[in-house]
Order: sequence, then structure tokens, then C-alpha cells
Amino acid sequence: MIEQLFGATLLFKSSFEKGVYLETPKRNSTPIWWQEIKGKDNSNFSWPIKLQDGSGTFQMITNDANISAYIENSLEEVEGINRTKSRVLHQTIKKKEHEYSQDPYVIYTKDREQKQLYIRYSLKFPANLANILGRDGWLAFSEYKTASDYRLAFYIYCNREKSLYWYAHGDNVVLDDRPYKEYWSRESHESVKAGEWMDIEIFWSRSKKDDGRVWLAVDGKVIIDYRGATKLKEPIHEIMLFTNYASTPIEQWIDNIEIWDNFPCGEGKSCHKN
Repeated sequence: MIEQLFGATLLFKSSFEKGVYLETPKRNSTPIWWQEIKGKDNSNFSWPIKLQDGSGTFQMITNDANISAYIENSLEEVEGINRTKSRVLHQTIKKKEHEYSQDPYVIYTKDREQKQLYIRYSLKFPANLANILGRDGWLAFSEYKTASDYRLAFYIYCNREKSLYWYAHGDNVVLDDRPYKEYWSRESHESVKAGEWMDIEIFWSRSKKDDGRVWLAVDGKVIIDYRGATKLKEPIHEIMLFTNYASTPIEQWIDNIEIWDNFPCGEGKSCHKN
């Protein structure tokens, strides 16, 4: 059955409960390991996530033959966002072989673009996140890239006073052969709740004109709402719904994923506690 709210269609939903499982990581000839998550819980949707004619997988970027010494994904039972037992995804980067070592769940899409997308999930970091990142440290928790001309990225930064804050921007970090260019940026100094579950909601609408939009809400509070151009020429080619990528080794927990083709609780409205 297709679930709809306020004209939005549910594209995927999962809470990693019984029936969802991780396969053993595999490596090809590049310095990348790949790990599949498969199965189906009580949501009526099956892993892997499929969007824009593409299929998702974990991309574990390290060249060492012993992947578990560097990066590990696991499913474990913990206290969830509602303080009840929940089976969640635990992502750990134990040490970084390269500066760019990371562990995104990435969907490589076809040329047909999902013009807009709403993503919601529960996210938790260690309680000492500020000390882990250190002064001027950073982590990226969600990214969206074209093949060569545009990246949309969401971050948590740690300033020199070890205060955490939110940041989002559009830039050209897709290929490494050009001078850096940032198209727009927004930051928010609303509280980052380290050591607690946060309800993350992301919405983006792709446009070359001023009707584009990038929206981020945390625990129901809208902290970023950029309106303007969000596209150059190309469609989104890599959808990284969540990623474990930071300036230092780090771990995080993910749960309760929902993906819709528009705002499901009303235009510009958070679904927190819904």
C-alpha cells in the first residue's frame, strides 16, 4: 500500500528491526570496501534503498586488507529515541588510513533526478563529541553530489572554544581538479545534543533558479532554511542519506529512517513527534 501524507508519497521506511541484516564487507580493485544491508522489518520496505533507479550500499573507504581494524558497521540493540529498546545501525571509524576515509550509505543514481526529497532519521553521537572533534574539527552527516559540478553537504563543526554548531552549503567538491568554489552557505548555533538521540529532518529541492530550497530541522526546530539556486546543470548522482565522515575517527548511531518525495507533514513543517 502506498502511504501518503499532505500529497507526499513515502518512498522508504525502516527501523533496522528483526529481518534486516548486514552482509560481509567485500573489496574490489580500488581502495574501497562495499557492504550490503538487506532484508525487511515491519515497515513493508526492503533493503537496499532504491531511489532514482539506483540501489544503495555502504562505501567503506580504506585500502587496508583488515577492514574491521579501520571501519565497522553493526546492528545492535540499544535504548532508542523513545527510551525503549530498539535495534539500530552503529557505524564506527576506529582509525583513518586517509584524510578522506569515510563510511557513507550511498545510492548511485541514474540520470533521472528526484527533483525534491525529504529525509528523516534518528541520529546519535558520543557525549564527548566536542572533545573528539577538537578545535576546528568537523563531521559531515549527509551529502548529495552530482557527477562533476555540485555538492550539497550538512555538517557539525566545533569552533576554537569547543562549541558545536550546524553548517550546510552548496559547493563544487565533487572532483579534485578545480579551484574551490562555495555557492552558498548557512550556519546555525542552535544546540547540538551530543550523547542524546536527535530527530534529523532534511529537505532539498533542486533548481537553477531562486525557487530552490535546502531545509534542516532538528528535534522539530527549523535551523536552516536556504532559498535560492541549488543546481548548476547535472542531476544528483550520489545520494548519501547518512555518512560517517569526520576530521577524526568517530562513531555514530542511526535509526528510524523515512524518505518521502515532499514534506509529509505540510509545507515547511517538521514531523517531530508525529
